[in-house]
Amino acid sequence: MSYQAIENDIKSGAVDRAVPILLYGEEAFLTDHYERQLTALFSGSDDNANSLDVSVFYMDEAEDDAIMASLDTFPMLSALRVVVVKGHPGFSGQKAGAEDAAKKKNLLAEYLAKIPDSSRLIFVNNNVNKTRVLYKAIAKHGIIYEFTRLGESELRNFSLKRFKEKGVNITPDVLDAFVFATGYLEKDTERDLFLVEQDAHKIADFVLAGGRDVITNQDIEECMPSILRTDVFAMLDAISAGRKGAAINLLENSLAGGESVFRLLSLFTGHFEIMLGYKELSAGGLSAAKITQILGERSEWRVKKLGGYAQRFDTAKLQWIVGRLYDVERNIKSGDIPERLALTVLLAEI
Repeated sequence: MSYQAIENDIKSGAVDRAVPILLYGEEAFLTDHYERQLTALFSGSDDNANSLDVSVFYMDEAEDDAIMASLDTFPMLSALRVVVVKGHPGFSGQKAGAEDAAKKKNLLAEYLAKIPDSSRLIFVNNNVNKTRVLYKAIAKHGIIYEFTRLGESELRNFSLKRFKEKGVNITPDVLDAFVFATGYLEKDTERDLFLVEQDAHKIADFVLAGGRDVITNQDIEECMPSILRTDVFAMLDAISAGRKGAAINLLENSLAGGESVFRLLSLFTGHFEIMLGYKELSAGGLSAAKITQILGERSEWRVKKLGGYAQRFDTAKLQWIVGRLYDVERNIKSGDIPERLALTVLLAEI
């Protein structure tokens, strides 16, 4: 995981000696964050936009000879000259359109072994083709960091760091609830670290505005109402304890607040599928970590929490519930029963 690797390299000083550096991957927050951090580290200034010794090239505006010329320029006010190159076409899988363009790209790759000690080069890209000459040259002469989506433990550390920076505290169990509530770890989610950071800052500001410095589950529910996952857990708790009336009241409150029936149905279906899988797999003595892997989930905390609810049902009951959830979705889509009524009847039946 490059998220941890680059942090370790920054602390050890290994990154200071890396010429050049490539930052890429699907997690744009991290490429942006470390581009700024490395530029500030090398230039010695947080005001990179106004630094005379920092040059930023967008490859629809500059040629490789301009990049090399900038790297060959001695720094004026800083210890190092920093050159940032964004979106270089030499990382793409497409072939160069002309022979001279191909030569230029190879020329830049050859130049990477001769970058002056007074300069640092940072490439930033979304995707790269690892077979390209430029990529191989960086791998040989510098360091490459690929930023994939974070796993659960990395997301915990990422979130905890944001809370600490804001000056608020959070207990491990509430942190687990926050990580799950962000929706970042769900399959096929569009939520990214930009949104996770926004959620963390919003909750921290809410707590500080109230004159407190410790985040509670109530704060998460108050500040992240659109996520609704805590309400779904409350419904599951009521259902599994036989308090159907309370579960239906929670359902009605959620729907009255503008929540979609199909989104609720999707959440319920996903939860009960995990509960059934946990019930069946745990009977074979498998650990929560192994069950999480088998089920293809990214949040062990979510699987363990739902596993606790699963123990309140027998396997046959869970199989029946999952089947009924599928039936309800089909019935709603076919128009056989109104959406709200179908979900209310389902909770009553469970």
